[in-house]
Amino acid sequence: MIRLALILGATAVVLHAQSPLLKRGAGIFRTTCAVAYCHGSDGTAGRAPQLAGRAFSANVLFDVILLGKTGTGMPGFSQQLNSSEIEAVTQYVLSLSGPAGVGALASKTGNEPAPAVQQGRTLFFDATRMGGCGRCHELNDRGSPIGPDLRTVDPAKFHDTRAASRTRTVTASPVGEAPFPALVTEQTAERIRVYDLSAALPVMRSFRPAEVRITPGNEWSHASAVETYSETELEAISGYLTWVVRTAPAK
Repeated sequence: MIRLALILGATAVVLHAQSPLLKRGAGIFRTTCAVAYCHGSDGTAGRAPQLAGRAFSANVLFDVILLGKTGTGMPGFSQQLNSSEIEAVTQYVLSLSGPAGVGALASKTGNEPAPAVQQGRTLFFDATRMGGCGRCHELNDRGSPIGPDLRTVDPAKFHDTRAASRTRTVTASPVGEAPFPALVTEQTAERIRVYDLSAALPVMRSFRPAEVRITPGNEWSHASAVETYSETELEAISGYLTWVVRTAPAK
């Protein structure tokens, strides 16, 4: 019955943004979803993708909040929230949906992106893949600036996103721990800071120099980072990246 109510009532709820149900959902969202490594406040992008301005199915959204998404960082909230609370959060996220996301993308460049570009952008920051490529790359104030700035890359290199450079990656071997692939962000006489690339979401770790050994080479590859995408999806992402570079304001 809850599922049926969600589907039938989605449009009506969006039209009443100040309804008690949405206020309740907004409150739960702020304390449960808008936290570290998750979605930003009011559905903006955090370490997880932006929700505002995206179109969702009420049915699918309810299931994702309830059960989580296997193979991603999205947990299920069946133990933390009851059905009515999940319904409230679902309706709140639905109230954020609409064309705003496309408008935000266009407003930064002054160009209206084609549907294929919009699809590539959605895949780049895909919520079902823990933020997708946005886990390591930042574009238009979304994502995480861990990897290279893709706006500086020759668009010709986007034709094969599996074969991206790995020259900056190393192996970090902490004392008493298993080695892991990493990106070094700071290396001084007092401190070594790296991003642990073995984690589902890259995690910043800090060591004293005596506590970790950094060596060239590692088992990480960009191909493994994008292995959940199909060839068709990677082509759409390549198109989006090409569009971003070619429409970027001249410096």
